[in-house]
Amino acid sequence: MSELKLHGNNGLLNMDEASQFLGIKKSTLYSLCMKRQISCVKIGRLNRFQVSSLNKWIESHIQEAV
Repeated sequence: MSELKLHGNNGLLNMDEASQFLGIKKSTLYSLCMKRQISCVKIGRLNRFQVSSLNKWIESHIQEAV
C-alpha cells in the first residue's frame, strides 16, 4: 500500500484516504459512520477521520486465533 501523506489538515483523513487506509470500500466506511460504529469528526457536512481513531477501531476488531 502506498504511504498516505497528511497535508495541512491537522492529520485528518478524508473519506477516500480513510477507506484506503482501512482497505475497505468508501461505501462501507460511510455505512459504518452512519451507524456510529466508527469515530469520525464532522466538519459541516464532511466526515474526517483521525488516524489514531482508525487504529483503535482496527485494534478493537482483532480476533484472536483459537
